[in-house]
Amino acid sequence: MLAIKIIGCVLVIASSTAMGFFFSNEMKCRVDNLKELKKLIVLLRGDIRYASTPLPEAISSIARRSPEDFKTFFQSTSQKLQERSGQTFAEIWKDAVNKELAETSFTKKDKLHLIGFGENLGYLDKDMQINTLDLYITQLEEEITETSKTVKEKAYLYNSLGIMAGIFISIVMF
Repeated sequence: MLAIKIIGCVLVIASSTAMGFFFSNEMKCRVDNLKELKKLIVLLRGDIRYASTPLPEAISSIARRSPEDFKTFFQSTSQKLQERSGQTFAEIWKDAVNKELAETSFTKKDKLHLIGFGENLGYLDKDMQINTLDLYITQLEEEITETSKTVKEKAYLYNSLGIMAGIFISIVMF
C-alpha cells in the first residue's frame, strides 16, 4: 500500500511539474510567434510599398515564404480572396484567424488585435494600407517588448509553482 502511495505521489509531482513547464514554454512560444508574425507583416509591407503588389497577391507571396505555423493561415486567406466569394477582406481575415491560428500560442488579445488589423487593412488605398501595416508593426513591437520582459520571471514562477503544487498535493494526499 505504501508503494502505491509513493508511486501516486511521484506521478502527481511529475504531472504538475510538467504542467508548469508546459505553461512556461507556451509563454516563450508566444514571444516567438509574435516575432515571426512581425517579420511576415514587415515582408507584407515591403511587397505592398516597394513592389506595389496588390493585397491578395502580396498575401499569396507571404504564404509561400511563411513557416508552418503561419503558412496555412496565409494560404487560406489567399485562396478565399482569389475565390471572390463576395465576402469582405475583414470577414475572410477574421475566419482565417479563428480557424488557422487556433492552435498557436496567441492569446485572445493577440487574436483580437490581428482581427482588428485585418478590418483596417482590406479596403484602403496603398498609402493607408502601409500606414495600417506600420501601426500594427508598432503594436507588435510593443507587445513583444512587454512580453519579453516578463517571460523569464513568469517562466521561473510557472516552473516553481508546478513543482511546489505537486509536492503540496502529495503531502495532503499522503
